This record gives sequence, C-alpha cells and structure tokens, in this order.
Amino acid sequence: MTTHLLSADHRLPGLDVVARLGAVASGLGTALMAAVPALRGVVVLSTCNRLALLVDADSWADTGCPAALDSTTLHAGSANPTATTEAAAGAGPAAPSDLGQTISDLLAERAGLTPSGLHLSHLVGAAARREMLAIAAGLSSMVVGEGQIVGQVRRAAEAAAAEGTLSPELVRIIERASATARRVAHETELSGQGRSIVAVGVDQAADHLPPLDGCRALIVGTGSYAGATVAALRARGLTDIAVYSASNRAETFAAGHDLRAVPAGALSGAMSRTDLVVTCRGTGRPILTADVVAPVAADRAAGRPLVILDLALTHDVDEAVGALPGVVHLDLAGVRDAVPDAEAEQVASARAIVDAEAVDFERSLAGRAMDPLITALRAQVGRVVAEEAARLRPQPARRPALAVPAVDGRAGTGAGGVNSADAAAGACPHRDVHAEPGLEIAMDADGEQMISLAQAERALHHLAARLLHQPTVMARRAGQEGREEAYRQALELVWGLETTGDAHD
Repeated sequence: MTTHLLSADHRLPGLDVVARLGAVASGLGTALMAAVPALRGVVVLSTCNRLALLVDADSWADTGCPAALDSTTLHAGSANPTATTEAAAGAGPAAPSDLGQTISDLLAERAGLTPSGLHLSHLVGAAARREMLAIAAGLSSMVVGEGQIVGQVRRAAEAAAAEGTLSPELVRIIERASATARRVAHETELSGQGRSIVAVGVDQAADHLPPLDGCRALIVGTGSYAGATVAALRARGLTDIAVYSASNRAETFAAGHDLRAVPAGALSGAMSRTDLVVTCRGTGRPILTADVVAPVAADRAAGRPLVILDLALTHDVDEAVGALPGVVHLDLAGVRDAVPDAEAEQVASARAIVDAEAVDFERSLAGRAMDPLITALRAQVGRVVAEEAARLRPQPARRPALAVPAVDGRAGTGAGGVNSADAAAGACPHRDVHAEPGLEIAMDADGEQMISLAQAERALHHLAARLLHQPTVMARRAGQEGREEAYRQALELVWGLETTGDAHD
C-alpha cells in the first residue's frame, strides 16, 4: 500500500482556488473511491485555508496502470450530467496516468476548473505521512500553531468512517497525527498563545473599534468558527454578543453559548445596533450585500464605523460592501496578511517533535510490514498443533463396542465376564465411569492421573504460543531495522514458509 497526500492551501494555489475546491468537498471521498479502483481509503480535510486528500492506494497505482475511471460517478453533480454521461460512454478506457494527476484532473473538473489551472502539492510515502503529522500540529496552517486544526482532522476522519472511506492504514496515520498534535500542545507554547485565524481576525477588527469591552458584536451564521468567535470575543472583554442564522439555528446556538438570538427577518435591525459583525456561514453565496448593508451604515453615528469580519472561505460578504462609507470590511485574505510570525524557537521545538514522531511512526510501520510473515508462521505452527491434537483423539475403530441387548432383553457380556453395557460406558479398573467414552481417562495402568483431550489441546496451544513469542518479537525488530527480507528468507528456509510481504509506503 502507498500513502498519498494531495493538497491545496493558502500558499499554493491560493485561497480563491481553495474556496472552489471546498465547495465540492462534500461526498468527495466516496466519489473518488468509486472513480479510481486503486484507492483503498480517502480522508478529505476541508478547512478555511486548505483542502487536503489523504489517500491510501494500492501500490500498483504508482506503476502507470490504467485507472479505469468512471466519470459519471465523479461528476454526478455537474451542470450537464447527460452530456457527461454520453462523453464517458464514448471515451473508452482511461489512458495510463499517474495517480496524483488522475485525482487532480478529476477534482479540477468537479470544481469547474481547468486541469492546467489546478496545481496540487503531492507527497508520497513517508513524506506524506510526516506532512499529515505537521498539519495536525498546526505547523502548515495559515496561522502557525493554531489549535483548531487537530479537531478538524479528527472530524474529517470521523466523516470518512461514516462514509466508508476510512481504511486501517489511514486510521493509524490519523491516530499518530492526533498524538503528535497533543505532544506539541503540551511540550511547546504555540497553542498556549491562543493562535488561531479567529483570534487574529478579531484582533485586526479591534484596531478599528473602541475598547471591545464597550462594544456590541453580532455573529452571522453558526458554522465551524462561530463557537471559536464567541470564545475569542469574550477573551477580549466583549460580552454583548448576539447571533443570527438564516437556517433557524440561532436559538439553539444562543442557548448553548449564553447569547441573544436575533429573530428571522431582524438582521438589519440587529446590525444597526452593533459595532462588529462576524460572518462564518460559508454557504457559497453572500448574505451581506451592498443593498443590505448600505442603509445600516447610513444610519450609524458619525465616526463610529461598522466593522465586518468575514471568516467564511466562500465569502459571506459581497466585495462591494467594502466600498460603502463608514464600513470596514475584513476577510481571510486580510487576516492572512496580518498573521504574526510565531516565535522561531517554539516552531523549531514543534518541528523537532513532528520529526521524532514521524521517525518512530515509520519504524512501527516497518515492523507491521512483517505481519504477513508472522501470520504465516502462526498458521504453520497452528497446523502442527492441530495435527498433533488430532492424533490424541481416539479412532472410531478403537472405541469400545456399544451394548447389544441379548435375546432375553438383558445386556450381553463380553470376554472376561464384563457386561457390554458397562464396557460401552467405559467401566474398567482404570477408567472413570462418569467420563465420556474415549475422551476422559482418570488413571493409567500405573495409577498415574491422566489429562483430558481438551487439557492436552490447551497445553499444545500454550506451547505453540511460547514458541512463537520470540520469533514474532524478532520479526518486528527486523522490520523496524530494515532487515525484513533477510529475516523472511531465514524463516522460509527453516520453516518452509512461502509468503509474500505487503509493501508499505
């Protein structure tokens, strides 16, 4: 298996393209799995400054093997599905292509972009896994050291699990990424500095307002950043906060965060009484247009601007709003420009933790590469144990004859005067008369206690486990130290095993 990480973020190709990709992120994992047979699992991480695809693929996908794409599945949401279906029907098998290019092309068409206009970063193998650890630790974020990203990574994995696109390999990567993020949080001061996109945005907005403890704020939308916005505002002394939702979720959100809910249809009135509006809907279309904001701005007292902070990746605020008199419009692009540099020492410490965790993770994966050999070894020993256990079982021909009624209705007797019914029950000087025939023997001819067949089988399996312990430990160590092939050849020679190990990259 091979790990791939394809991503677009605020650095490459930029927030505008990330917004286009984020709009089609829903259901992307299942669509890719259906379109590319080589994929074993996909986790889609979509945030305000990144779309990342963590992919678990069969190793043959890297050899140029045709992917046999099903474009009708991938483009189910396209503007003209009939035309897409007809084109796919006459296209024939896809030409051999690199897996990364295949996914990039499919993603570009899904988002309505030209393939040449979409440039994704593409990491493979250990480099992909290390970058995933760095992402979860906040080292690849627009705000270095942000604490929200690790929760977003976990939720992306949970969504993949719910959609059936989370493979065991990806589970291990996500678990190690979460553990790495916890180490960075506990052992450095990056996350302790309250670094986040929301915090930077609120600080930027505060530069245009009187002291925040005397201001009013309105949150428009209850998206992923709404809760973080409430916390950031309260941390800076602003307590008069209201929330509005066009989808009627305001009352529930307000009750959970001790806020005031703005009734439906009362948005303009609420804006006229506020100093700071923070939007975090991200539904793909603006809710605050120039027509909505202009009357509110005109009625405000002179010298007290209306500050609007748009934290949505797909803008909630029309660009024309920024040109209105008395309005200060801030968006993610402006927040990015205002992001302060993290302390170099703390970042270096965090990167050292990521590097150490990545090295240890690769060692553990190398050890797991020996799993097929260990499985074959256990199966071989298990077969030997089963064969020996079978030898302990009495053969049908050796079992005592069943009692045969005599002509007069009484049970007959065998040689030596032993009643045949008693013989069938196992009655003899050295047998337990209560034991199942042929299974339990109480004493042998010398008066020594004898064990049951079940006890003998348990003893054999226990012996097998003890014999397998050291070879298993040494197999893991050989994998971690890069000696898996030598160890495999040695075991195949000694035990006669024939295994083919799976390659992990």
